Amino acid sequence: MRTPTLRKLALAGLLSIGFTVQSHAQGGFWGGDDVTPSLVVAATQIEIDVPMPVSAGNLELMLAQAGNGGALSDLKQQAIRTYTQHLHSELATELHEYLDDEKVPLVQADGALTLQNNLNLKVIKHLAGIKPKADYDLEQGNVTLNGEFRYVLSNRSGTALREQRINIDELRISEKYLARVYHDGRTGDDNTEEAIKKALSELVEQLVESMEENLEADRLRELAAL
Repeated sequence: MRTPTLRKLALAGLLSIGFTVQSHAQGGFWGGDDVTPSLVVAATQIEIDVPMPVSAGNLELMLAQAGNGGALSDLKQQAIRTYTQHLHSELATELHEYLDDEKVPLVQADGALTLQNNLNLKVIKHLAGIKPKADYDLEQGNVTLNGEFRYVLSNRSGTALREQRINIDELRISEKYLARVYHDGRTGDDNTEEAIKKALSELVEQLVESMEENLEADRLRELAAL
């Protein structure tokens, strides 16, 4: 079940500084075969590129905004911040919920293990076609994702115990978008941003699923004993 937006944003803030959960049983130290080691989740390093214009069919509006003291590059950076925040929020939610289910004690620093993630991502918009109507054009297509995700589980000394690279192209994530562009300049309907966010959410779900085996409590105990 999806967590409400406010909770996601709060969890995203936790992710940016590292999760913090108090563990009274072990006080943040590795204590034995029956105790789950503490884990630091480092802030995910995200590099994302998005198409320009970000919203299909809204180039004239974007140019008008740029003419009012802004710039197209500023608009793109704003979009990048929006999608980066969305990714942090989704990652925080999915990871927190899974690790909470596994009863893994999360600490801000000096954990027995550290999880580091790197995401290099490109959002690509594919135009399928434009259908002319009486007073508007209907643009439709899909957005896809490509890039690479890498995560590393390491111990206190920095030795990598488990790591994995995932080719995002192979996940074949695709979401349809529609944009209605009126001939008279009226503001149209465009769900490109929603389609991109939906694709990013699907990506996060698949990435966390790919990490789950190595984030199980039993597996973390095995890794901490190495």
